Amino acid sequence: NMPYFQKHPELTGYEPIPGDAYGRSVPWALILGNSKKTVISSGHYDVVGTDNYGPLKDMAFQVGPELEAELAKRDLDAEARTDMESGEWIWGRGVGDMKGGHCIHMALFEEYAEMAEKGELPGSYIYLPVPDEESYSVGMREGAKIIRKLVEKYDLDVQLMIIPEPSNLVNGKQSLSRGTVGKLMPVVMAQGVTAHVGHCFNGISPMNFLCRIYQRTNNALEFCDSYDGEAAVPPTWQKFRDNKELYDVTIPQRAYGYFTLLHFERTPEQIINRLKEISMDALKEECELINEQYQEYKKIDKSADKEKIVYYPEVYTFGELVEKLKAADKEGFEKYYADVYAGIKADIEAGRTNYPDATITIMQKVMDYADLKQPTVLLGFAPPYYPAVNGDAVKGKENAALKAYEVVEAASKQFGREMFNEHYFMGISDGSYTAVGHPFDYNKFSMNTPCYGELYNVDFETIEANNIPFILYGPLTKEYHQWTERTLRKSLLEEVPAVTKELIDSLWK
Repeated sequence: NMPYFQKHPELTGYEPIPGDAYGRSVPWALILGNSKKTVISSGHYDVVGTDNYGPLKDMAFQVGPELEAELAKRDLDAEARTDMESGEWIWGRGVGDMKGGHCIHMALFEEYAEMAEKGELPGSYIYLPVPDEESYSVGMREGAKIIRKLVEKYDLDVQLMIIPEPSNLVNGKQSLSRGTVGKLMPVVMAQGVTAHVGHCFNGISPMNFLCRIYQRTNNALEFCDSYDGEAAVPPTWQKFRDNKELYDVTIPQRAYGYFTLLHFERTPEQIINRLKEISMDALKEECELINEQYQEYKKIDKSADKEKIVYYPEVYTFGELVEKLKAADKEGFEKYYADVYAGIKADIEAGRTNYPDATITIMQKVMDYADLKQPTVLLGFAPPYYPAVNGDAVKGKENAALKAYEVVEAASKQFGREMFNEHYFMGISDGSYTAVGHPFDYNKFSMNTPCYGELYNVDFETIEANNIPFILYGPLTKEYHQWTERTLRKSLLEEVPAVTKELIDSLWK
């Protein structure tokens, strides 16, 4: 209904997300001003669930006095109780993360459309709200392609993307992030040699060498990237188990697990190469240990007549094993793999599995086909992958995020608000798909990601072509994702709108 878009319907639309199981689209709109200098407003409009509201879950989106009155009856901690009684906070699901931020940007969007209608808008503006950040960021991955098309069609000069993620208070100061941490999920599959437990020296348990890999990676500081006084947290394993579904008296054939690895500068190739080294060391040590144990056992059991136990351990990345199998029988393997992939795709689309577990299933199926006989570790990646981006290191737009922070810091003083900035937001964000901070071998990444293809893909070439610096700056919020989620009223309605407007004005000059 906005007059500007009634005159320019070609400047707005809904872009369907190809192959999306839920049929979602990405809405977008472009306001062309008097300059090609362009600011992009983006961010996710999905929110996390409301189950943690308990009996109030159906009221969680009913922002206002009725919800607040019900929340006030609950067992709030001292800080939340003080905030509730102050009347200075707005409560409810999504008020901070991040429908509140979108409200600010939508209000500015309407104002800019009116200015453009009068020929008074100094620069151009793209509004690109996206779905799915809370899960797999399919919205922003598709949004990168929309941005590329608009930039090329209208010859836009993008200065900055502003994502109104909720801000935190850090030592009394409001946070602004000039980049975002990377998130990679390595999957480790270990295969041993199965045997009856009564003849345990005829086999070797994959749990043993998977344990060694776990011990050298979980909370391992060698994987902690650091930058200017900030550090990524060490890796954390989220799954670790054998592949047995039923009880029997045999050594497990396989064991597997996956973990989250946050990073600033490392590439997937660097990470998987290091994991190969760790895995081979673990295999060799375990193979040597079982022989040492057997030599001691021979001293107490006269029937133990083997001279020694010898294995020839192997480590593969998923891509390496696939290439080996293709070399042996390309047609046969590709048909087998296509059937496996189709089955997994159907399971994911039906909600019967998720990306990490689907990755494990594909890796198991490929190992079944390979029929490996020696102790082996297979390494791969599970989606989603969030590359790290430093908004000050974007090629051709160096220090753009820092300059934006300086404007925000100065503008915030009118409200008595002190600011704090960080190079990397540690909570994972759609900012990962605005630029390629550290170029890497995209093909090797896809080869080592079993789900890559129709199920999951990232257009790294388009993202690298966009190379857009960004900041995360939104209203002050506490305890988002919790039932006590709340946003400071003044921050949402006065401070952040005014400061964001000043920032955008500065970018158009």
